[in-house]
Amino acid sequence: MKKKYLLLGALALVLLVTAGFVYYNYREKHAQEQWIAHMTDTVERSTFYEGIFLDEIPLGGLTLQEASDHFRKAAESRLGNLKAELTYEDQKWIFTHEDIRAHINWEEKLEELYQLAREGQLEDRYRQVEEIREKGVREQTTLTMDITQIKKDIADIAESLTIQPVDADIKFYPDRKEKFSLIPEQAGQSVDAEQLYRSVQQIFASEQPGTIAIEPISVEAEVRMADLEKATSKIVTFSTSMSGSSENRMSNIGLALRKINGTKLNPGEVFSFNDTVGRRTEKAGFKLAPVIASDKSMKDSIGGGICQASSTLFNAVAMAGLEVVERYHHSFPVSYLDAGLDATVSWGGADFKFRNNKDTPIFIRSYRDGTRAVVEIYGEPIPNNGEYRLTTKVIETIKAPKPKRVLDEKGQYVKKPGGEYQHVKSRMGLKVNTYRVLKQNGKTISSELFVTNYYRPIQGIIYYREDKPTPTTKPKPTEPAESPKPTESAEPEPEPTPDTD
Repeated sequence: MKKKYLLLGALALVLLVTAGFVYYNYREKHAQEQWIAHMTDTVERSTFYEGIFLDEIPLGGLTLQEASDHFRKAAESRLGNLKAELTYEDQKWIFTHEDIRAHINWEEKLEELYQLAREGQLEDRYRQVEEIREKGVREQTTLTMDITQIKKDIADIAESLTIQPVDADIKFYPDRKEKFSLIPEQAGQSVDAEQLYRSVQQIFASEQPGTIAIEPISVEAEVRMADLEKATSKIVTFSTSMSGSSENRMSNIGLALRKINGTKLNPGEVFSFNDTVGRRTEKAGFKLAPVIASDKSMKDSIGGGICQASSTLFNAVAMAGLEVVERYHHSFPVSYLDAGLDATVSWGGADFKFRNNKDTPIFIRSYRDGTRAVVEIYGEPIPNNGEYRLTTKVIETIKAPKPKRVLDEKGQYVKKPGGEYQHVKSRMGLKVNTYRVLKQNGKTISSELFVTNYYRPIQGIIYYREDKPTPTTKPKPTEPAESPKPTESAEPEPEPTPDTD
């Protein structure tokens, strides 16, 4: 009986142990299932995990749509503040976030944060979620903009508001009693495009709307009427005599002077006689008159005599204190000026040029007054009652060569036997220095060597014809007799005139 009870006790104990083991396994399995369910519930959700912040705004518990709605409104408000307004008088220009391609990356950031801990094994994801909850994840949206997109627009605005100043001007009427009419200057304005651009940059960087009232900078004209008023004085009058010249020659000189008349030369500009007077042609109104030919003889040519116009102008220019750029003297001195004071010109060759080296314009009045060629120059007076004068000094004289005698076999120049004709006159050579002397308040201030001149000696040319030989006896040799006077003389040599075309 005792054994029976022991057996039943042992059996009961086994059953009890087995039941306990089974219960323990059940509890363990149930707990495991509950843990898995907990982890699953924690990670498998359609909302942001706790501990996630964007721009310090907690996203935990929000769906992606809810968070998007919030940040869309915030971005619209923030972008809406990106506004720069430029004003000038009644004009207005507005730049917004669209013009600078502004962008806030809230969508990208939300998507990035929403995807945290959503891939991988359940337990790994759960640990990530718990770590996010404990430590937190904080991100910031980024605002980007490209302000260079409006740089050209701002430059265009600045340019549209820029007004170029207008210099004062002066009109010259050489043949009127009131020779000058002054036109006042007009100030301009400019806008600093770079500074305006930087101001707009600052507004956008502040992320607050802003307005800039454009204030152009005044730009003064370079030439003022007060400056030009000083340029209306007659600086010099110079004239040469045409007395004894043919009407054709005086007509040519007068025409050249008319073409120069009324010239205005601004500071730094260069005057060219040939460019101003132009080609000497019959169509232009020039006539036949004597000129110096290449062999130094005199012959008629279109435009003869106009070098008296250039020589008269040369003296006036020199006495006005202007800078001579190009000038040549004649082959030999002319009758209407002292040696060293002439200026020859020829079309396609020698020119007379000068530069206005003053700070104000100069004006030329030139005209024929009966038998006088006159040039007047107007401009700013020479300081201290100043005046220039030209003086000359002969440095050397060279004896005239003996004329060359040329047999005129065909009778081109000498028609009768035994006659002769002086085609070219022998002339002595001259070296002459020309000085420009400045006087102020009656005192000599300076004397400069202005130009040098070398009139080369000229060998004359005499054409002659031999006497007809006597058909009878050969004449006895006699002492050389004085050359007979020409039976047919040429026209009296005209007044020496300049080389011209």
